[in-house]
Parts: sequence; structure tokens; C-alpha cells
Amino acid sequence: MNRIAVLLALCTSAIAFADEDRLAIKVEVGKTVETEVGFAMGFLCDDETVVQGEMHNKNADTNVFAVKGLVVGTTLCRVGTVTVENRPTYLFEVTVVPAAKRAPAKR
Repeated sequence: MNRIAVLLALCTSAIAFADEDRLAIKVEVGKTVETEVGFAMGFLCDDETVVQGEMHNKNADTNVFAVKGLVVGTTLCRVGTVTVENRPTYLFEVTVVPAAKRAPAKR
């Protein structure tokens, strides 16, 4: 009976997670993309082998979520993990793509 309750709880949370709006971020391997997130604080990414995340202040009113692509793949990142009243949260689907090939320099 206990296993059924755990399975039901997991399915319910997975459905709620799937229904949430995801904001897309696309980044090349080796590059960093920054996104303003207002007063959101803290972040957590599902797969830290795909991206390296960081939060920092842009100015007195805005925080920035910076994500660097490490390897090709996709992960979900929750920004706004600090549970303080009136703090926003965002769910980002981060897709890391191969680095763009650069044209050879003309001689």
C-alpha cells in the first residue's frame, strides 16, 4: 500500500511539473547566455553535466541567471528556489547545441 501512495505522489508531481510553462534558452557549447529574472533568487538544474549555471546581480533591481553550455543536450533549470514571499520563479528548458563553426580567416 505504501508503494502505491509513493507512486501516486510521484505521478501527481510529474503531471504538475509537465503542465508548467517552460521558457526556452538555447546556448552553444562553450558560450554563456544571460537572462534577467527580476528578484528571483537561487537556481537548480536537473543535469549539471549539460550546463553550468550562476546567479548574479545586474543592478539593484534585477538578478541575472547565466547558463554556460558544457555538452550537447537538454536540461530543466528552476530559477527562484529561495522560498520568500513575493519572489518570482521560472522554469527554463535549456538546450545546448554544438558550437557554430567559424569560417576560416581570409589571407
